[in-house]
Amino acid sequence: MNFTHLYIETNYSMNGSNIKIEDLVNKAVVNNYSSLAITDNRMYGVIKFYKECHKNNIKPIIGLSVFIEGIKEDYKSKVLLYAKNNEGYKNLLELSSFYALNGVITLSELKAYNNGIITVIITDESELITYYKNNQINELNEFKEMCENTFKEYYINISANDDFNTDFHKEYNFILVPKVSFFNEDDFIIYSTLKKIFNLEASDFLGKNGDNHFLTKEEVKAKYPAYIKELEKTDLIMKSCDVTIDFDTIHLPKYKLKNNVSSKDYLHALAVKGLEKRLKGQNVNKKEYIDRLRYELKVIDDMGYNDYFLIVWDFVKYAKKNKYLVGPGRGSAAASLVSYCLGITAVDSIKYDLVFERFLNPERITLPDIDMDLPDDKRDEIIKYVRDLYGINKVASICTFGTFQSKSAIRDTARVLEVDGVIINQIMKETDRSSTIKEMIENSPVIQNIMNQNNQAKNLLEIAAQIEGLHRHVSTHAAGILVTEGNLVENTPVQSGLLNMMQTQYEGKDLEDLGLLKIDFLGLRNLTSIDKIVTMINEKENLNLDTYKIPLDDKKTFDLLKRVETTGIFQLESQGMRSLIGQMQIDNFEDIVTILALFRPGPMENIPSYIRRRFGKEKVTYPHKILEEILKPTNGIIIYQEQIIKIASNFAGYSLGEADLLRRAVSKKQGDILEKERNNFVSKATQRNHDEKTSNIIYDYIVKFANYGFNRAHSVAYAVVSYWMAYLKANYPKYFISVLTSSVIGSESQMRNYIFESNKLGVKVLRPSVNKSTAYFNPEGEDLRYPLLGIKNLGRNTVKSLLDERANGDFESYFDFITRTNSFLNKRVLESLINAGALDDFNYSKRTMIENLEEVISFSQYGSFIGKDQFVLENVAEYEYSDLEEREKQVLGFNLFMNPLIEFTDYINKHKLKKPSNVIEEDIGKETRVIGVLSYIKKIKTKNGKEMAFITIQDEYTKLNAVLFTSIYLENKDNLFKNKVYLFKGRPEIRNNEIQLIADNIHLMER
Repeated sequence: MNFTHLYIETNYSMNGSNIKIEDLVNKAVVNNYSSLAITDNRMYGVIKFYKECHKNNIKPIIGLSVFIEGIKEDYKSKVLLYAKNNEGYKNLLELSSFYALNGVITLSELKAYNNGIITVIITDESELITYYKNNQINELNEFKEMCENTFKEYYINISANDDFNTDFHKEYNFILVPKVSFFNEDDFIIYSTLKKIFNLEASDFLGKNGDNHFLTKEEVKAKYPAYIKELEKTDLIMKSCDVTIDFDTIHLPKYKLKNNVSSKDYLHALAVKGLEKRLKGQNVNKKEYIDRLRYELKVIDDMGYNDYFLIVWDFVKYAKKNKYLVGPGRGSAAASLVSYCLGITAVDSIKYDLVFERFLNPERITLPDIDMDLPDDKRDEIIKYVRDLYGINKVASICTFGTFQSKSAIRDTARVLEVDGVIINQIMKETDRSSTIKEMIENSPVIQNIMNQNNQAKNLLEIAAQIEGLHRHVSTHAAGILVTEGNLVENTPVQSGLLNMMQTQYEGKDLEDLGLLKIDFLGLRNLTSIDKIVTMINEKENLNLDTYKIPLDDKKTFDLLKRVETTGIFQLESQGMRSLIGQMQIDNFEDIVTILALFRPGPMENIPSYIRRRFGKEKVTYPHKILEEILKPTNGIIIYQEQIIKIASNFAGYSLGEADLLRRAVSKKQGDILEKERNNFVSKATQRNHDEKTSNIIYDYIVKFANYGFNRAHSVAYAVVSYWMAYLKANYPKYFISVLTSSVIGSESQMRNYIFESNKLGVKVLRPSVNKSTAYFNPEGEDLRYPLLGIKNLGRNTVKSLLDERANGDFESYFDFITRTNSFLNKRVLESLINAGALDDFNYSKRTMIENLEEVISFSQYGSFIGKDQFVLENVAEYEYSDLEEREKQVLGFNLFMNPLIEFTDYINKHKLKKPSNVIEEDIGKETRVIGVLSYIKKIKTKNGKEMAFITIQDEYTKLNAVLFTSIYLENKDNLFKNKVYLFKGRPEIRNNEIQLIADNIHLMER
């Protein structure tokens, strides 16, 4: 029997199907199918389906499942639409877009886009049979006429019922297309569970939904013996369908130019003008720059990318014109001198020895990839500019898909199965210890025990394991924006997206495969911070600091980096990175470039050798003198991909384009490719009079480091951002810390860390004040004022109202404050302000203000009659210190001004104790007594199985790490409590470039 599965819903329908495309095609191959259809309710998976089918010699049938209005009055009928040819495929793109945007397709829309489409009507033919039996000729004729007037080619699906009439069959073109919603018969439980998770009815229009699994041809024949002719018509549809999707043509939009100026000429003029501007006053070899620019422009023109560069240049120009800080570059685009001349990047590719072919290779025709870093608070504005410039029908966001992760699969399945919460909590505790649910079931004794003892848990985990990894929802690509020359739907179906734009139904990789232009607009919070810091500096200090002109050789900056004071600095604040910075003892910009490339998975393996060579503790050798010139800056170790390209070019005579292809090839580590490339490399090298042995050694050297080499262009560009932040922190600390701390309001731990950093920089944080605080941290003299938004229960609208009222004049007294704000500040907010210390300026104790609050609110309503000077409160004694401490913690999230150590001030002074912020390098190796609040405890076991602990103690300014070795830990472990004050005796030492206390004695301080 000739049969093709024409009604298959994949996991891209997100309506219960557990069918993944790769698995589907594999199943078709195993069961000797030569053709296969996809009929999801969107076209999300079409490109992947098409490519996977062709890879496996399966003929792909591109279909779409939709509901249409008009076949029956007040009723939506389901139809399957198949593309017969490329025109039909284009019409499916349109129809899928209509359907996604409106939830239904009208008969008129279907009729307008019906060319090249075969339609299968999924209607209940029992109604037609009733018409036929009752001789309701008019109804039958109306239905038939509607179909013939609407559909170019159509079939009516039957549901294989026993009342099927063969005479009736002659009147209509009936077909049988069994629905496939899940793989195997026992997957029905997965299907029905997913239906409930997606809040859909677990029922099916074509009868028993438990039957809707993938069938072999033999199973289809056995299941529907009376409908062989109707089944074989699926083969007719298959033979009629022949769609070819083009993956070879690049579809770039055109940049709009006036007066018939060509994009080539315009780009050339802009680049030449930009080069003159960049080189003005520079003492460089201008010929080298001019030659490089001409070469790049020729390659760009030959590859047809003039318009692409102009499109990017245009929106970067818009951003800079509006004073938005554009990142200095990202990825390999920083290797282009043209990009530098156009202002797209801020990295001189010749100065930093960057290889253009790493970005745009004339010997490998692929779209260039210019990704842009933009301030995260300005990103949307720039995208809207592009949208408005090219039109809403040519600019779209890009879809992506969220999948069921371990926890979401378990929680969603548990909700459907109504699993007991205690069981769920027991299971969730184990999820972080395994990468998948299946792995957890196989390897966790705890989970195995739970499953053995509880059938409900067993059922939950077995179903959740099958659901994990399936698509859960459609989302928006974090950065990608598509720009097309013609209408979007000429190349991709669309749906509603963010920013009043369309969103593609095809994912980013599919769009790139189709030769469409995807630009990544990445919002970088660090650029927002830099922009705000510089703006604040220029306003407050009356300067004209230009971020792009910050000198890259500032001594204060490198002194700060040598001290490893990198909290808040882009890419440099992780513990591992701090360790590397300390070992490197950075003293120039190139060192930052190096550490950004080294501190990556893979390259990290080279760090110990690199450090030893840097400080002369390991000999540096080179396989050949040509490599010495290339690798000397990195102590003989290949760190950058560009170094591999140069070795292949300078030693073996590869063109730079060929060398980049070699780098890509050997990084795959496939045996046949490695051997083929070895022969080519050695052959080329020996032709340049290098001996075969040395050539093989150098090839092995390339292979060894090919996986580890990092894109130098990206490293240079991101090193600029890191340096900018380090420079601002070193030279303008109060503005730096003000903006950074304001950016993390709402995160107690991050705020606390930045406040500690502020104290370390000598910038004191002042308590909040209703007369002096703003919404965010604000410089006040050499200090920072704590913000109103940092107080719990105060939202943005509340703070705005308070500041608007203050604009009418400072609050003169407690009574004046309540009188002027009681209309928009409720009692809870007022108590928060009092407990945070924001009303301390009025010289009442917090207890006085809290206990009299209701009375003051009542009297304030008559304030205009009483007079603010007539209202006086008797100031009562303050709350106990521990009460004040707790009140502050409740409204700030931590103790900042009511630090427990304050109670011990006299004791500290009397006994000359040190606090964590007072421990300095001069104390290294000396017995020191340190008092502080215990804020962190981490117990570990030594190699010998003995217990010890790492702890952190802190004061109001900074933190100090300490070590409790086994004996001291065991002696005190039952008496260690977080947020208590302890006196430590021990010896400070330097570890990972930070001071650490080795504790010998611990004493809990009693209040």
